[in-house]
Amino acid sequence: MGTCNFDTRIAIVVSMVSESAGSARAGRPKALSHRQILDAAAEIADTDGLDAVSFRVLAERLGISPMSVHRTTGGIDALRRDLISTLVGEAVSSIDWPTDWRGVARTFAYGLHDLLMKHPLVLEAHRQASLEAPGADDTAHRVVRALSQAGLDDEQATYAYGAVHDFVTGHVAIQLGRGAFDSAPADRREASVFALHHDPARRFEFGVTLILDGVASIAQRGSTT
Repeated sequence: MGTCNFDTRIAIVVSMVSESAGSARAGRPKALSHRQILDAAAEIADTDGLDAVSFRVLAERLGISPMSVHRTTGGIDALRRDLISTLVGEAVSSIDWPTDWRGVARTFAYGLHDLLMKHPLVLEAHRQASLEAPGADDTAHRVVRALSQAGLDDEQATYAYGAVHDFVTGHVAIQLGRGAFDSAPADRREASVFALHHDPARRFEFGVTLILDGVASIAQRGSTT
């Protein structure tokens, strides 16, 4: 009888230890990769802005502890910088550059447009400081070199790059800020200069073409003087 009770007690203890270990394993915070955290941060920032990205919000989104986010990313400022750098670096590395100057400038314009429209957080960060990302400076210099090949001098090529860059960022800022033209009140749509012509894609294409035609015109004037 005593032996049976001892064996029973041993079985209960073993069962309790097993259950405790299982519960500890089940309750242990799951490990997530740095990239998974960056992807979640991008979703939050694109929707609610960079300031909305915090360890607490990320932890709630991912089902992990804030400390786990901190350990993986190294701090909220580092996380935000890494997020911008990663998104811009990936966009730059995926570009298939043409060889003609118009093609280079147009590819830059559309690439920047698509990046900013997809990730408004990059535009938000760019308003605060220049973008520090792998290939960002190389891209700017590539476009300037291409514009120089068109026949512009160094100053003209630099400012022409700025004109393209500023047009793209301004266009995207307006599109993101105002939303679709059709969402405006009817009286505002009717009074607008864009009442009959409000296709944002056409507007963007026309603007890029206008700038590049201007580059060609300046280059042509320079070659005949």
